[in-house]
Amino acid sequence: MVEVPSFDMPFAARLSPHVDRVRQHTRTWVRDMGMLGGVPWTEAFYDAADYGSFGPLTHPTSGLEVLKHINDWHTWGFYVADAFRPFVRSRDVAGGKAFVAGLKVVLSGSAATNPAEKGLADLVSRSTLDAEDSEHLTEFFDALLWELHNTAQNRVPDPIDLVEMRRRSIATELSAKLARKSVGAELPEELLRNSTMRALVDSFGDVPALRQEIVGFDHTYATGGSTTSAVLAVRQFFGCETQQAVSVVADLIAARLRQIGSILGELPSIADEYGLDAEAKAGLHRYVEALKSWLAGELLWTRRSARFSYSPVPTRKPFHRPTGLGTAAAVLVR
Repeated sequence: MVEVPSFDMPFAARLSPHVDRVRQHTRTWVRDMGMLGGVPWTEAFYDAADYGSFGPLTHPTSGLEVLKHINDWHTWGFYVADAFRPFVRSRDVAGGKAFVAGLKVVLSGSAATNPAEKGLADLVSRSTLDAEDSEHLTEFFDALLWELHNTAQNRVPDPIDLVEMRRRSIATELSAKLARKSVGAELPEELLRNSTMRALVDSFGDVPALRQEIVGFDHTYATGGSTTSAVLAVRQFFGCETQQAVSVVADLIAARLRQIGSILGELPSIADEYGLDAEAKAGLHRYVEALKSWLAGELLWTRRSARFSYSPVPTRKPFHRPTGLGTAAAVLVR
């Protein structure tokens, strides 16, 4: 078994006061969508993984109704990833393609037939998706197939390719947009396309994506369930031992957090460069704070969730005030 690092976090984690109501809402929603039928989720596993607290930790300042909607989206994403995992483990390319094809046709307006499709259809009916959102959802679906094809061919991807595809497989763009919308940050499109802002979103996505590669390694990759792992890619690329590869990936996560801190220091001058007025500057500040809260909350959720360590008799850890390096600080030292 690999030794999982502690994962320092320079931002403060907070918990929404709406957590109990969101938990109740999300559990009802996943049951209504048919997601608690035993494959891949039983009710006991769902409770142990505690998907209902993900949004309250990653979007702690959102209002109740917005938070319910956000948590439905994130929970659906977790479900799709977990429902697709058996296709990867069994190398069932045909089955995986059919699963993804079903999601794509639902996105275009066709009827839903399984829980993953029903969840997507319901979310689409309650959301205002633009062409960019649909494109990013399609990229998410295609990233699932990319992992399946690699595993079916027993191929470990190049580390650079893996990092880029992981951003899609965890829907980085959609998560960043949900964070931005949740705090009402209306920003110019030309600013969002700025290379520095793009680097901010990429680094934001890399932190949880790479951490999941470590936390889930024994559960998914060490057992041969997938060859598409950052740890395996680093181990193969550098010819090192598994634990050394874990350390390299952990160092990369820390480097991404440092890069985020550096980018945050550049934002005031970028705001001036784009001529943002006071309202837009305030929106940019709220967006940045939302990304920081998301990263800190996701780490706390990962530490508490039994998604990768489920046992038949789960014990949910109580919420507590975050402690440790960085939890008393709101921003990185610049």
